[in-house]
Amino acid sequence: MIEGIVQIGKALYNPDDPISNFIIGIEPTRKNRQLSILKINFNLKQDKVEIDVSEEMDKYTSQKYTFVGSADGSNSAQWYVSSTSSNYHLTETFYNLSSIDFGEELNTKIKKIFNSYYVDFGDELKPKYRYALDLAKCGVLSTTMEELYEEIKREIEDEKELGKKLLEKIKGEFEAYLNNEKGIDSNDIGLYTIFIDGEPLSNFKEYKDAVIESKKPKTKYRKEVMGVCSICGSNEDISSDMTKMKIKYYTTNQVIFASDLSSNNYYKNMQMCSDCMSKFLAGENYILNQLKTKLASFDVYIIPQFVYGEPLNEEELNIVTKNIIDSFNTVKSMDGIENLRKNIIGSVDLREKDSYFLLNFMFFKSSQKATKIQRLVKDINPSIFEKISNASIRAKEDFNYLLGRKFKGTITLNTIYYMTPIRLKKGEATQYRDILEIYDAILTGKSLNKRHIINNIIECTKIIKLSKESYNINPEKEVLEFFMMRANMYIKFLEYMGCLKEGKVLDVSSLNLRDNVKNYIEKIGYDEQETAMFLLGYLIGEIGNVQYKKTEEGNKPILNKLNFNGLDEQKIIRLTKDVFDKLNQEKIRQYNEVTFFEMKRLLDANIENWDLNKDESLFYVLSGYSYATTLPMLREGVSNDK
Repeated sequence: MIEGIVQIGKALYNPDDPISNFIIGIEPTRKNRQLSILKINFNLKQDKVEIDVSEEMDKYTSQKYTFVGSADGSNSAQWYVSSTSSNYHLTETFYNLSSIDFGEELNTKIKKIFNSYYVDFGDELKPKYRYALDLAKCGVLSTTMEELYEEIKREIEDEKELGKKLLEKIKGEFEAYLNNEKGIDSNDIGLYTIFIDGEPLSNFKEYKDAVIESKKPKTKYRKEVMGVCSICGSNEDISSDMTKMKIKYYTTNQVIFASDLSSNNYYKNMQMCSDCMSKFLAGENYILNQLKTKLASFDVYIIPQFVYGEPLNEEELNIVTKNIIDSFNTVKSMDGIENLRKNIIGSVDLREKDSYFLLNFMFFKSSQKATKIQRLVKDINPSIFEKISNASIRAKEDFNYLLGRKFKGTITLNTIYYMTPIRLKKGEATQYRDILEIYDAILTGKSLNKRHIINNIIECTKIIKLSKESYNINPEKEVLEFFMMRANMYIKFLEYMGCLKEGKVLDVSSLNLRDNVKNYIEKIGYDEQETAMFLLGYLIGEIGNVQYKKTEEGNKPILNKLNFNGLDEQKIIRLTKDVFDKLNQEKIRQYNEVTFFEMKRLLDANIENWDLNKDESLFYVLSGYSYATTLPMLREGVSNDK
């Protein structure tokens, strides 16, 4: 994967304009609202500060104002003059700029601005909070900054909170000014940048040179023997300093990961020459800008690695990138699969005559400190998109045949997320290893444990039935019966993907059942024990359908007989007796006697050597119940479109 990033950087790297390799794109709109640029112009000639918000953002804004993100590291001094937040410019930016050498002329201007337009609150505050733009001098504040500072000191109880609360107050006053005087909400500002005498500081050559220098590794490249470049094999200008990488590929703060358990040997993990490092950083920046996508609640980078036929320039790379993202979007959404049905070649055809590449899927989580990899799925053939699409279409066609065209549903990479129970905290998955293992298996063709998949599905049914909160499944939006039909479609999809083995299928020709029921058992591929449980569930569904029509509330008391904690052999026997009694009580035994007989025959033949665990038994009972319930629901026009 590292090699793939360098390949991307090789197509992009421009030694004549090195700053372009670090530009980070910004969307010019947010929630369909146009964003604006806020310019803070320090007019030294007229000794005043001017705030301008008249310019709207566009796709070229990042390049125009040299937006390269924030300085690397969570505790790094922030001095870049284009930012997506006002925080830095209101406080530390000019203090940090004043400690950098930009040459005499620019140094003089920066220090004049810092001394004239920023106030010093004293050394009891960290440099991050110690200095602030003088809002009174800018015409933003009617009181002095010192009075504002004293006000915050009186209000706080913990002195450790002083800096943070002071910044919040300063920012609040600044945003109120923007709202009242400039007629703009801070949420409609996408970029804050600094001007000096009407010229963007971001465009000064001295500033750009300093930014480029800041992106280089801190450890000097060394000529003495330290090994070779991990990418190209060169032994010149080698460095093991990987701190400038945005993504944390491996840890450097635990000695157990260092060679010979020595912190001095981290360089043996990876090192690069200056040329490969420049290309790597350019490639990494491109990935962050162009190859980021979303899968359910997870952020994903899809990184190509060319086996042969590397892209020669950015234009060729952009074509490959568009094909990759379009293809991935196709197989993660229902609309994408439906469009593929109409145009089967479509965007999933990534077979290039002149090049061949593999894909790396990096699931990650971003934090202030670094982008941490949650899972890396390596060396995937792009044909996987077509395989996923075909498996999805086959599973959908099976269920359209069994349930009719009114049944809406498609298994996509997104819907798979909702077949695995995941605890959420503030909307983010806190238990993600299981679902990422499933995604890994689908992308690589690995085998999955069917019992584990069924256990996950049963846990999901408990969430729905008991209305549990703080999970990725919303009980209010799920209908148990439709969920179980999708769950069976999901298992069929996994079989078509080769992730689950199909079992020994019962010969349905010997069963004395309705044709539609026999078709379902045969198409889904149930064995004798699975069929017995399916038929038991089917009878529960028939009883439930009658009970539903009898009551105004639409209740189904028969469901109270089901234990969602699972069904062992003794519970199955008791449930069978309860079902027989209810068939008599509801006066529908005569319509279901043959079905009950077939279920009992299969059950009696297998109960002494029962192979299904309690979750599997419950799964097949719920499948039969849901099948019997879904058919009349669809006939009555109840939609399962999700």
